Amino acid sequence: MKRRTLLLAALPLPALADTIAQVQQRLASVAVQRGGFQQDKQLAGFAKPLKSQGDYLLVRGKGLIWRTTAPFASQLVLTRDRIAGGAGMQLDASKEPGIRVVTQLMLSLLDGDLGALQQAFEVQASLVGDKAWRAALKPKAAALAQLFSRIELEGDRQLRRIVMTEAQGDTTTLRFDEQAREPAAPSADEAKQLG
Repeated sequence: MKRRTLLLAALPLPALADTIAQVQQRLASVAVQRGGFQQDKQLAGFAKPLKSQGDYLLVRGKGLIWRTTAPFASQLVLTRDRIAGGAGMQLDASKEPGIRVVTQLMLSLLDGDLGALQQAFEVQASLVGDKAWRAALKPKAAALAQLFSRIELEGDRQLRRIVMTEAQGDTTTLRFDEQAREPAAPSADEAKQLG
């Protein structure tokens, strides 16, 4: 099967806007996403990556529940206004304004929202064949560039892979699988956590 790739690094802004719109059209627009993930964290100077896996629930407009099942069980909840984790850890945007920047970034990445990501990143996007897409993000602001040198996204109807290259050289690769096409609504407990 012949695959065509349209690279947009040198195209004018209207062409990039059209491609971003096409990427958004390719992504399934669902209010609730559930799936599994595998994460490899490659630390500079180490031969083998740190591996973890688990599942997630992303509710558009509400937030994310990220449950790691291996090697250790843990849970992280992100909403627009807070990050909550185990042992009562909670970071609130009303007390720490930088939290909102982090949560918005993570929610936009996991939602594949290239339009929102354009506010903080220079975006290069490409369409691959009739269904797939890729995007490369380079931070615009110096503060964000101190964290990431580059972020890459790949997907089709759903986000399939994120590669985050940190400024100091560490790389985190997230792969998403077992994504439900029509996932069930959040449980009462999940809705409470995201409330």
